[in-house]
Formats: sequence, structure tokens, C-alpha cells
Amino acid sequence: MAPPSVSRQVAEIAAEPDRAAAYACLLHLQRACADDPSAAADLAAASPSALLPLLLRDAAEDDEAVAASALKCLGFALYHPVLVSTISGQLAQSVLATLAICNLAVWCISVQQLEASVVEDGVTPLLNAIVYALDNPFGSLSTTFEAVQVFFLL
Repeated sequence: MAPPSVSRQVAEIAAEPDRAAAYACLLHLQRACADDPSAAADLAAASPSALLPLLLRDAAEDDEAVAASALKCLGFALYHPVLVSTISGQLAQSVLATLAICNLAVWCISVQQLEASVVEDGVTPLLNAIVYALDNPFGSLSTTFEAVQVFFLL
């Protein structure tokens, strides 16, 4: 039996009520599509409308497992050239606003992949995220490194 199509898998992930389990499935799907241009294109076609709004919403979730998983999947989408190319300016602004919520967001999401105009328009949330990340309570070097990289983009 053939595996379900990427668009069907995305629909199932979006409808899954257990968000942590949904993001585990999405991360598995993203990794499977990473080296397959056709599958990556299918995932890119389905992601902006079906998944990105969920990822952004769940990144602010109080449940750390859900928020961390959502940010990890969002970070993957921003690193993959086929996936990041489908993110509209409006959604990119929402991504930047999401960055200001926690250290983990700065660590998971590298804004170097976004268009310069989007980054320029989102200076205030980025500055908030940088300050928050540099003041991280765990002294995470990777978080500090990502925050400094964002600073140099400004």
C-alpha cells in the first residue's frame, strides 16, 4: 500500500488534536521531504495555509512541549529554501512577532532566511527577541549566538 500523499499527511497533522504528537509527525514529514525536491514542493504548497498559522499559534502555547515542537517545525521551514520561499510577507511578519516570546524562538528560528524587507519592517519585535535572548537565564551559548546574528542583520 502506498503511503498517503504529502497534502493528506499535512491535513491529518493540522487536524490532530494532540499538538505535540502532530508536531512530531510534522517534523518526521519535514525530514523525509528535506532531500526529495518533489515532496518538498508538495509540503511547501500545503504548509502556508494549513500549518504556518498553527505553528505560530502553538509557539506561544503555555505547554512547553507543544511550543518547543512548533518552534522546531517552524525553524525547519525557515531553513529549507523551498519551504521558506512560500512564506508571504504577512506570515513572515507574524513569524517575527513570534520571535519575541521566548529564548527558544530565537534559538530555533534563524531569521537570515527571511527577506531583508521583512526583517527591516520587524525591527521592534526582533530587538525585543535579541534582548530577551541575550538575557537568557540558562546562559545558552546557542541562543546568544543566534541573537547576535540577528543583531548584525539589523
